[in-house]
Amino acid sequence: MKTDSTTSKTQHQLSIFVAILALAFVLRGPLTGVGPLLQNIQVQLQINSTLAGLLTTVPLLAFGLFSIFIPRMAVRLGAEQMVFFSLWVLALGLVLRCGGGLFLLLAGTALLSCSIAVGNVLIPSMVKQYFPLKMGLITALYALVMNTGGAIGSALSVPLAHGNLWGWRGALMAWMLPALVAMVIWWLPFKTANAIPRTAVRSRPVAVHLWRNPLAWQVTLFMGFQSFLFYSAISWLPQIVAKAGVSATEAGSWLGLMQLVMMPTNLLISIYAARLKQQHWMAVMCGIALILSVLMLMLPWRGGYFPAVLLLGLGISGAFCLSMMFFSLRSESVTEGVLLSGMAQTCGYLFASVGPVLMGALHDMMHSWFPALWLMLLAALVITVSGWKAGQDRKLSDFQK
Repeated sequence: MKTDSTTSKTQHQLSIFVAILALAFVLRGPLTGVGPLLQNIQVQLQINSTLAGLLTTVPLLAFGLFSIFIPRMAVRLGAEQMVFFSLWVLALGLVLRCGGGLFLLLAGTALLSCSIAVGNVLIPSMVKQYFPLKMGLITALYALVMNTGGAIGSALSVPLAHGNLWGWRGALMAWMLPALVAMVIWWLPFKTANAIPRTAVRSRPVAVHLWRNPLAWQVTLFMGFQSFLFYSAISWLPQIVAKAGVSATEAGSWLGLMQLVMMPTNLLISIYAARLKQQHWMAVMCGIALILSVLMLMLPWRGGYFPAVLLLGLGISGAFCLSMMFFSLRSESVTEGVLLSGMAQTCGYLFASVGPVLMGALHDMMHSWFPALWLMLLAALVITVSGWKAGQDRKLSDFQK
């Protein structure tokens, strides 16, 4: 009987591992593919830069406003069940997004973003729960596959839009296939989780008050401003570099390469960070890379734009991996990690949601991307300072009175 139980547990862990990777692949591509297509969408729907910025701000608002409810819902429904049903919502959002004008485009984007928020919040805690001795490796593989999906979304969206009869709608709708595949793969963990008595997965109560905890806010700032830079970059970087004569196709490929260079960074940062007691120097190096990248984009030197984009990818990927690790490394339990993840992603994505719209508005008012680049530089400085604090060897409970 014990052998059967051990075998069932191993099979469930394996199915969770494969399902996590399948989910990771669809967590960024449906969003990163929008940036290179923004000009096409603006022309066809006849909207200005501020409204176009909403297409990348709506996901961040959805992440922020919905993430706070996910931990409580996960306790009631179960993490596996929530992820499985969120994939159905993702598929529905993909259909709505391509179904008509600006309203359906925004509504579908909001719906699929709520689905993606479920994976954003729950996957780090599921990694800690199912793979406590391999958190660094599993987080690295998860981030690697996620950035692969993001890179494919950025690099192929323009060629796909030019190569089908439906234009940008057809390019965005292409993510339906991987979403359906992920849904099928998640069926086994969902089915197995339903067979486990609810008392077997009940979590212990958490005494830490996160909203009054300095370390929780340091992790939140670090998480939020790396998201601010990432979503601002995928929204407007093609148009920022277009001032030097870079085409939309070439800029899209640059964004794809930016996310490809994230892959080795994801592997090294996640694996190495899990072995260290303190990660503050790693966080500071990510911040310095981001500062240098933005400064290079400010210079009127076309030859420096491509290395600046790659450097931006290195800094963002390192900061993202550390953010995911901090949810587990700074918490004492799985439940505490879920709550920290929910808080950091709620506030962090609300911070980040300001980026694309504000940058678009600044460009409309000033007719220049230079003020927006100063905004990105400020975000890089916040990442450096908050990363130094969040990366020190402390737990949330250390600040509890």
